[in-house]
Amino acid sequence: MKKLIVLFLGAYAFFYLGQKDLLPSIDQVKNFLAYLDSPLKEESQLESAPSSPQVTNQETVEEQAATSSVPTTATDGKYQATEIQTYLVTVESGKLVVSGKPTPYGKYNQADGVILYIQEQRADKKTTIKVPFKKGKIQYEYPLSYTVGDVIINLDEYYYGKEDDPERVLGYAEYHLTDGDPYLLPSFMVQSTDPGLVALAQNITNGKKTDVEKSKAIFSWVAKNVAYNAPLVNSTNPPMYTSLQAYQSRNVLCSGYAHLSAALHRAVGIKTKVSYGENHAWNEVLLNGVWQAEDPTYGSGFINANTQKFVPHYQPAYFSKTDKQKEGEYPW
Repeated sequence: MKKLIVLFLGAYAFFYLGQKDLLPSIDQVKNFLAYLDSPLKEESQLESAPSSPQVTNQETVEEQAATSSVPTTATDGKYQATEIQTYLVTVESGKLVVSGKPTPYGKYNQADGVILYIQEQRADKKTTIKVPFKKGKIQYEYPLSYTVGDVIINLDEYYYGKEDDPERVLGYAEYHLTDGDPYLLPSFMVQSTDPGLVALAQNITNGKKTDVEKSKAIFSWVAKNVAYNAPLVNSTNPPMYTSLQAYQSRNVLCSGYAHLSAALHRAVGIKTKVSYGENHAWNEVLLNGVWQAEDPTYGSGFINANTQKFVPHYQPAYFSKTDKQKEGEYPW
């Protein structure tokens, strides 16, 4: 009678779990049985076993270091390494460095490798990279576009060639890079190392001795050679012009003036910001130790109230001022 009751309860439990989709699939059972017979299981058991209080053999020390759940990565100490389960992420010499080995879940599900989602704010760049495991681990270096600005990396494992949802990852690391002066270095909006812009900046400032003289020459050139795109003045979604776009089209909005001016200043080694406020953009330039406002847009002319057309009219007073209240600075 007892056996009959046990058999009945077992059958009922099997039926109930089946209705709730809680029973493992045939593939899951096969994977688990294969895992029990695989070397991964032995490695997992070694990792979970308590370490011996005394170690006298050097080979044993090296073996324990090799099977540590989190790898060790040499860093210069400036950017703290971020632990993401069994992986480490850090920044070394302008590169994102990722090292580690599969998580226990990754081992069990036979993960193929790691997928990285990298965002570089200053470069306005998003990159997705798959890094396969080699001999059960990874050591990968990703060269960053710039050595200043915010960088975020999301890390996940992928299985059988399939990638997970980037919004659901193992973890992330975030770094604010400061290996350089952001007001002297280029960005995706201020291409101050472009050969054409560098040549232009050198030509404009040729013969000028001081930074003030160079800055005034750059301000004058931008204000006199770039026109304001008047038809877009009241646009609800105005375009943002890069320095190259401003140089090539010569017909832009305030962002184009400010980015071109910033690129030319940085090209000759003068620190320059791109500032904004009240729906307008201009520059702040470091001259004689003081950040001076320069507004090449207002220095270039004005819009005729009757015709709504741009009227070129050089205004040198805006070399050292703007009519707008500053609200912030762009991160490039």
